[in-house]
Amino acid sequence: MIRIFDTHAHYNDSSYDSDRVQLFEKMYKDGVDKITLIGANIHDSEVEKNIAIKYNAIKNLPTFYYTVGDHPDEIPKYSVESIDGIDHLKKLEEICKEENNIKSVAIGEIGLDYYGDYKTQDDYESQKKWFISETEIAKKLNLPIVIHSRDACKDTLDIVSEYAKGMKGIIHCFSYEKEIAVEYVKLGFYIGIGGVVTFKNGRKLREVVESVPIEMIVTETDAPYLTPMPYRGKRNESTYIKYVVEEIAKIKNISLENAYEILYSNALSVYSLNNV
Repeated sequence: MIRIFDTHAHYNDSSYDSDRVQLFEKMYKDGVDKITLIGANIHDSEVEKNIAIKYNAIKNLPTFYYTVGDHPDEIPKYSVESIDGIDHLKKLEEICKEENNIKSVAIGEIGLDYYGDYKTQDDYESQKKWFISETEIAKKLNLPIVIHSRDACKDTLDIVSEYAKGMKGIIHCFSYEKEIAVEYVKLGFYIGIGGVVTFKNGRKLREVVESVPIEMIVTETDAPYLTPMPYRGKRNESTYIKYVVEEIAKIKNISLENAYEILYSNALSVYSLNNV
């Protein structure tokens, strides 16, 4: 039986407002068993938490989990050390608390994003401070971290190596060379693979899949973004992970059934849901 665990989606996005529940019903029939709703800022984290609470109360839908965090492009404008900054981090921690038998399964997405000529060295330094601070919250709460890293390869790896020792997590939408992926796997981090692996220009990511153990890969959509072939350019949904799994199975030269089983198990492991 096919079971899909989408480890990274944003179903709070307004593109789902007109058909959200109908889409969830369809995805459940298509084998989507679990979905982690990813927070990108305090507001979105709360919305994703409420979506999880609402739809987990309805039968014949996927089981939803959520995370809490600040995407590096949306970090607060005040400093970590300021009163407002401290209050923000306290609020982030509060949203993680259990409600209606649902609690956050990770801190994320957090990390570094240096893409864009408009960003300054001060922006980079601010991102690094928030990344470290939110990693410390994850450590305190014994939660994994979901990391966004774009055009910030060295700084991200340096921070993970120093501040996330012994922790688990996912390098979301992995975009670096295979050698960097191997380093993250050595640190105990999973590599998040999504629709890009199916693109014609996705050769580098296919090399990453080839280079790391399948036991350290998780599948994700980043819905509504990064839709795989043959639906590239359209709104993404968790059902489309099947195209990602097919590509991974082909690269690893294993059966599709085996690939589904391993990748589902990996997702349970990284979010510590094996006994749930």
